[in-house]
Amino acid sequence: MIISANQLTSLRILLMPLPWFLIYQGQDARVAAVIILFVLGFTDYFDGLLARKYGTTPLGRLLDPIADKIFVAVTLIPLLHLGILPLWVVWPIFLREFVVTELRRFLTPGRDELKVTELAKIKTTVQMTGIGLIFLTATFTDKSVSFFLIYLAMAGTGCAIAWMWFSQRRVPARLWIAMGFLLAGLLPLLVFSTATTNVIYGAVLLAITLASGAQYVQATLPMCIKRGIGAVTGLVLSVALPLALLTVLPGVSQAMAGIITLTVAVEFCSQGMDMWAVQQGHRTLTRWKERAFVPAAFFPLFYGWAAGWQNLTAPFIITACIVSLAYVVSDIVFLKDLLFQQDTARPRN
Repeated sequence: MIISANQLTSLRILLMPLPWFLIYQGQDARVAAVIILFVLGFTDYFDGLLARKYGTTPLGRLLDPIADKIFVAVTLIPLLHLGILPLWVVWPIFLREFVVTELRRFLTPGRDELKVTELAKIKTTVQMTGIGLIFLTATFTDKSVSFFLIYLAMAGTGCAIAWMWFSQRRVPARLWIAMGFLLAGLLPLLVFSTATTNVIYGAVLLAITLASGAQYVQATLPMCIKRGIGAVTGLVLSVALPLALLTVLPGVSQAMAGIITLTVAVEFCSQGMDMWAVQQGHRTLTRWKERAFVPAAFFPLFYGWAAGWQNLTAPFIITACIVSLAYVVSDIVFLKDLLFQQDTARPRN
């Protein structure tokens, strides 16, 4: 039986919660989480390999970017919650991911700008490799262990490069990028403390993430502005909920952090489905999201403030999660003719 790219991507999504839970369970469990994260990172490459060999499908073009963004959510949110990375590093990364996806809806379906840029592919590889490095250095206080594991990761990447060269006479750029980032990661570890090294890694991730979004913003933001204040307001409302949740993340309990992670992941799913539906020429429920769902999520903040509640954070987080789940279920029902249509593969360019 041949495993399809969609099956591998779906398996990757289903396994995402596992490293999140392990990260909070002590050093040994965190080591297991890092190993799982590296495996999930390699599956991102292999499902792309299968898609190029057997062809892409409409469902696959939806699932793959959603899986990449859920990976970011289940890894960066714990790094922020545990104080390993500061808010100024993590929040702009999520800002880029949500804003760029939303802005791409303003492009006419079929235009070249809708295609994923090469820098965006590099960004995904750097994010996965860099997050793995941050977890390694944060897990082991002894730098010699971190060095050993980085060398081990480099050896594994080197084996993958050699296998690709001897089997196909070509090595994908992603493997070279991963190897380069691992090599570059050794330098700050030699010079700085672990905490400073992790912030440096995070700053590099932030810089590459923002740079990869510049092309999309340049191509789409003028289109959004030309549509008037309604379109700009819709853009702000469509990304406000997950970004607001991230601002209250530091200091909340692990349970609340889990609910925030789930909500952000669900927001990635619904936003990805809406963008994909627009590209397929289908209507979406985004107007309802902007006018009803998002205001409902923020209602506890305004009501609680007016009523003099002492704790507004927990009601807001729980309500936001319920509203996000309600919207994604509504989205699935509304887009069922697209989601469950015959998923015919076609060669990837």
